[in-house]
Amino acid sequence: MKNVLWYLGFLSLLSLLYFVEGKTAFLWFLSFIPYFATYNASDERIEVNTGRATRNAFAYTIFFGVATIVYIYLTNSIELFAPAFVVLFGGALLVCILSLLYYDKTGK
Repeated sequence: MKNVLWYLGFLSLLSLLYFVEGKTAFLWFLSFIPYFATYNASDERIEVNTGRATRNAFAYTIFFGVATIVYIYLTNSIELFAPAFVVLFGGALLVCILSLLYYDKTGK
C-alpha cells in the first residue's frame, strides 16, 4: 500500500504548469509533495488509519457523485458538471486528510 500512496506525490509535478500558464491555482498541486515521504513508512497503525481514511473518502465520492449526477439530471444544467467534478476530487482529498488526522489523533 505504501507504493500506491507514493505515486500521489507525482501529482506535484502538475505545479510546473504554473510556469506555462501563469495561474497560481496550479501551485496547489505542491501539496502532494509530502506523499513522497510515505514510501518508506512501515508502521502498521499508519496503514490501518490510511485504509480507514480512504474508505471514508470513497464513501464521500460515491454519495456526493450520485447526488451530483441526480441533481444535474433533474435540473438539466450541464454547466455544473465541471465544478462538481472539482468539488468531488477536492472534497475526497479533504475527507481523506481530515479522517487520517482524526484517526491519528484519537488512536482508534
